[in-house]
Amino acid sequence: MSQNELEYEGYKGTVEYDEKCDFYTGEVEIDGKIYTYEGDTLEELQEDFEDIIDSIIAFEEMDDEEV
Repeated sequence: MSQNELEYEGYKGTVEYDEKCDFYTGEVEIDGKIYTYEGDTLEELQEDFEDIIDSIIAFEEMDDEEV
């Protein structure tokens, strides 16, 4: 895992570190929408990133089943 980028299920997101707050944040763009995630550690940041991706995939699968 790069210190500047996260990757999961083919999606790539950014990694930003705020030294003043000792906190990580990031963004991923999916279908023109920006999603943000955060964590106190890189591990927490990765977990939040994966949770967002999993939620989006699950939502898209529900949408596909309704059509």
